[in-house]
Amino acid sequence: MSVRMRTDPQTLAAAGSALAGIAQRMADDIAALENTVAGPASPWGDDENGSVFALAYQAVLGHALQALGSHVQQIGEAALGLHTQARVIAGADAEAAAGITAELAGGRS
Repeated sequence: MSVRMRTDPQTLAAAGSALAGIAQRMADDIAALENTVAGPASPWGDDENGSVFALAYQAVLGHALQALGSHVQQIGEAALGLHTQARVIAGADAEAAAGITAELAGGRS
């Protein structure tokens, strides 16, 4: 069974750029979240209950931020992969076109 696939390098690169934008927005949002919850203005207050909550929250926060950062990194890598694949496909297309053009020109001699 033969399957034909058509891939437009420009569309692929545009998808990579969109994905890179998503990764950047996620990274910005994570940084804002980290600044809010780990900054000097404690969002849970300075009373006893707030202090107890802060201890429990801080224990989970590091793991959560690490997991979110990993997701951002994976999305960024996927974006880079799409851009790389777009360049590879465009290069292969250009090479094939040049080969066909050369062969046609050689047949006219």
